[in-house]
Amino acid sequence: MKNQIKSATRWLVLMLCAAFLLSFTAVLSGCGEEKTVTDVQMMMPPTKTEYIVGESFDPDGMVITALYSDGTRSEITDYTIDKTGPLALSDTEITITYQDYTLTQPITVINAGDKVVLTLANGVDRCELYADGTIYLGGGGGSLRKPNVAYWTWDGSELEIWIPLVTAGSSWGDQTIDPEPTKMELEYDEQNNIQFAYMLAGKWQMHYFIQYRDWSQVLTPDARYPIGQ
Repeated sequence: MKNQIKSATRWLVLMLCAAFLLSFTAVLSGCGEEKTVTDVQMMMPPTKTEYIVGESFDPDGMVITALYSDGTRSEITDYTIDKTGPLALSDTEITITYQDYTLTQPITVINAGDKVVLTLANGVDRCELYADGTIYLGGGGGSLRKPNVAYWTWDGSELEIWIPLVTAGSSWGDQTIDPEPTKMELEYDEQNNIQFAYMLAGKWQMHYFIQYRDWSQVLTPDARYPIGQ
């Protein structure tokens, strides 16, 4: 009986040792394998997805991660993009490549004359400033539509708005407009909100207003308008 117990114990020990050796060998074998990329994913899109013709793609805010064969994930920055030069109207997406994997990021490209940079408004009165320096002016009495001689500029520190005066006419339909624009007097209050008034034919005064929090995010020291000038 004792011999049978010893024999069974011996076999059990041998089996446990064999199992341990197999497990240890598998671990060593796994340690020798180099992990590989199994997928690439976009965790966060870029902050900017709308562009004006001639601008370049900005990856700021975009987060790309790689998934690996060992189940781990890490952020990557050494990817490539297919469009590094000025963007055109025909560009609708950016292709991002990392090793054998690709991702696409949709973008929108528009003409500067179609991009509203800022809107100063007060009820029905509205003044739209476009990226190409042109202006649309609207109010209760009608509108001064593009194209016209009105324009605006931002040199990194000063905003200027130039609009031709309507000197005669009871409505926008029979108006007489000065051939040259007049510089508007912009008023800044204690909070740096901006407003100005426009007199239509000496009869109707239209008011335009924008809060500091809205214009200060766009008219930064690095920005220049019109675009390309």
